[in-house]
Amino acid sequence: MLTRKVNQHDLEADINAIGREIFKRAEAAAPSIFSVEFWQQFAMNRMTADEDLKLRLFRFIEVLPSLQDSTTIARSLREHLKSGSAKSRNATSPDGHTSSQNGRQPLPPLLDLAVSYDNPNGIFAHAVAKAALIACEQGARKFIVGSTPDQAIASVRQLRRRNMCFTLDLLGETTLDDDLARQHQMQYITLIEQLSRQAREWPAVPLLDTAPWGSLPRINVSVKLSAIVANLHAIASRSDAEAVLERLRPILRAARLNGAFINIDMEYYAAKDLTLDVFKRVLTEPEFRDWEHCGIVIQAYLRDAESDMRSMIDWARPRGATVTVRVVKGAYWDSEVAAARRDNAPIPVYTEKWESDASFERVAELLLRNADVIRPAFASHNVRSIAAVLAMEAAMGLPPRTLELQMLTGMGDPLKRAVVSMGQRLRVYAPFGDMLTGMAYLIRRLIENTANESFLRQSFAGNTPVEQMLAPPGAFRPQGATGCSHG
Repeated sequence: MLTRKVNQHDLEADINAIGREIFKRAEAAAPSIFSVEFWQQFAMNRMTADEDLKLRLFRFIEVLPSLQDSTTIARSLREHLKSGSAKSRNATSPDGHTSSQNGRQPLPPLLDLAVSYDNPNGIFAHAVAKAALIACEQGARKFIVGSTPDQAIASVRQLRRRNMCFTLDLLGETTLDDDLARQHQMQYITLIEQLSRQAREWPAVPLLDTAPWGSLPRINVSVKLSAIVANLHAIASRSDAEAVLERLRPILRAARLNGAFINIDMEYYAAKDLTLDVFKRVLTEPEFRDWEHCGIVIQAYLRDAESDMRSMIDWARPRGATVTVRVVKGAYWDSEVAAARRDNAPIPVYTEKWESDASFERVAELLLRNADVIRPAFASHNVRSIAAVLAMEAAMGLPPRTLELQMLTGMGDPLKRAVVSMGQRLRVYAPFGDMLTGMAYLIRRLIENTANESFLRQSFAGNTPVEQMLAPPGAFRPQGATGCSHG
């Protein structure tokens, strides 16, 4: 454990300098106005500037996979977008502001025209439905690297050519059918074996394939326990770790045999303790006790993130082999708050975003001080958070690239290019699968990418001053700001 003192004043100066360097490089790496990337983000910003319209769009996207044909798509699109918008304009809200009913603003003219049909079975309605389906599929491809293993592998090879490593995730979570859960388990094993055969032929990239302590696996796969075990919520309520271990062990065996790394994703709060218990139990079994290529996630937006991190360190130190911890903010804020209120239970997450940002930095410091037993990885698109962990790494005297940065497919590409240009190891979370299975994931990514408090929106689509974005968490607190995102 590192005990080197860190001067907070000097640390803030380093954070500011690193953050400004990241912003400078990200601005230089911004997409050209002639690029598809530029116009995709422009369209996303325009379509989601109105929070109510954004919510209605996302609700339509969420139900889209269950719609059977062009008629049902057209009907649903009109119901979600048109209902209550045009005919109720210029109503006065309780606070005296003029807007549409329930705060709805008029639809953008082209969108209003698109859903102006009365008959969802007409030629025009079918054309709009087809266009909506194509647009949603294109939007999904921004966040999802393919629908098949071959497409996913081709995408991650492209990442390596851009000096970015990856973790592949098979879309599918909260599985209710046991046969489907078993299929997911076998798909993970097949993916590991298929990747292993191809990865042997990949050119070496020292930035990605080595760390201060030695070589890193080229293959990295993220696993959601709720995808390989049916009804994980019920199993978690019984604390039935063995049912989960039975499904997880074959995946870990395949990974160890093929030289792959497995990261166990953290999902909703109700399954957190079971997930941590399963991770610790399987890695203390004789078969896996000396295996280092496995990791877990700590969600900084949880109020018990620090205690969970301390518990992980206490467990890892006597084990004798390192593990990896990926620190994230967390992506289930809305559902966690709703579930707690429904059950009249304490809310497990911080209710203001700056609190999650502050928690992220506290957990990061704790993790970096124990980097001899736990390899640190930090997933964020927040420049302040990224600069903070890089400044801590240097201030503690750790070798460069002791930590790993991680980001999401489809989000913050200029930021990715910036940190890579600074010689940092960046891993991209790369989910693949069909649109139906990945809809829950897609909606979470869309919410994160377009939230008013999203760091990406503030920095690359807004006018928030740099000094404010690099200030310590809580220094600038927006009135009534709640909610969190991966950022």
